[in-house]
Amino acid sequence: MKQLIFALLCGFLFACGGNDGGENGNQVRLNYTLDTVMVHPGQEILFLQSSLSQAQLSPNKKYLYNFNYTEFSIEKVNLDELAFEDKIMISKEGPDGVGQYFMGLLLRQDNTLLFRSYNQDNILDLNGKKKYQFDFKKVGSEPDKLSDSESLLSAVEVPEKPEVYYGLVSSWQEGNTAVARLDLEEDKIQRIDVPIFEKAKKTEIEIADGGRFTMNRYILHAGGKLIVGIEGTSELYVLDHETGIPHHHEYISELTASEKMGNYPPKVGGIDEFAGIYRRILEEVGFLAPVWDEVNEVFYRFSFITEFDDNAEKPENSPFLEPSGAKVFLTIFDKDLNMVAESAIPQMNKRPFFHFAKDGKLWVFENIEDEMGFVRLSISDL
Repeated sequence: MKQLIFALLCGFLFACGGNDGGENGNQVRLNYTLDTVMVHPGQEILFLQSSLSQAQLSPNKKYLYNFNYTEFSIEKVNLDELAFEDKIMISKEGPDGVGQYFMGLLLRQDNTLLFRSYNQDNILDLNGKKKYQFDFKKVGSEPDKLSDSESLLSAVEVPEKPEVYYGLVSSWQEGNTAVARLDLEEDKIQRIDVPIFEKAKKTEIEIADGGRFTMNRYILHAGGKLIVGIEGTSELYVLDHETGIPHHHEYISELTASEKMGNYPPKVGGIDEFAGIYRRILEEVGFLAPVWDEVNEVFYRFSFITEFDDNAEKPENSPFLEPSGAKVFLTIFDKDLNMVAESAIPQMNKRPFFHFAKDGKLWVFENIEDEMGFVRLSISDL
């Protein structure tokens, strides 16, 4: 195993913290350490351009499977050994063909892959061989089945029911989102309204010359719970596995606001006007999806406030100013999603990318000179 330790940074414990958005130093409320490890790529050039946005972990978290858009392949990384191990080539056509237009990847509990393409959903083995294909849009009957203008996003599996999936049904034209429960074995679809998506509409903006901005939203299965949330608020909803009834969890932070204000115009004239509003959206607090640490039996959730330098030069041919950094915060929840601690993490100075809990530590992807690295955060107070 090749492991390079780049930094070991100690956090500090404070008896109290401010809520005035001041310097992060007086908002650190946890004892923690940070170190950085690197993945040995061998002879491979690992695909990092999407910051592992389509990466998946094996159920035991030994392996990371990273989709490579350029090669239409999946890179298998051994996280125990911190080394590239294998490459799985995916066929677009032929008997193992998955289609031309990739939409998403899910590593299932039975160690098969759900590989999603436009109007084609495929189950593959871990060698890229197709077992069978289906189409989520054909599940169920009218009026509940997906329409031509709708897409199923963020499909997740319920481990004890391998033929049941949950996902987000989104209509680009109407801007509506709902949770869907799809039972492939019984050919049924159930739509579930979750109030948080109404709140998401506060940050939806139609751009007159084409396009619509929507806040990031997610559904995940972690710690035995189906969790629904959006980036614009600290609130979470947990769905009952049997009935689909959403249960509300609300939080008040002492370090940040609890949600974005959302006082943005619903429609703008063009991309130049939107660029200024988009900066305002990023300068308000955003909340990422929680991740489950099965060793310590807690959830972690990052939040962040993006920062900009008004003196920085704008990129050529773009109205969007690049962020100069971010204030990053970490909230810890118990297994029932009760908030137990929160802290600033001053050593992290940009929005966290792909991250997960493994071996009792929080791992955060870091591109270090075009090599795959992870910053690992260990909290001693747990």
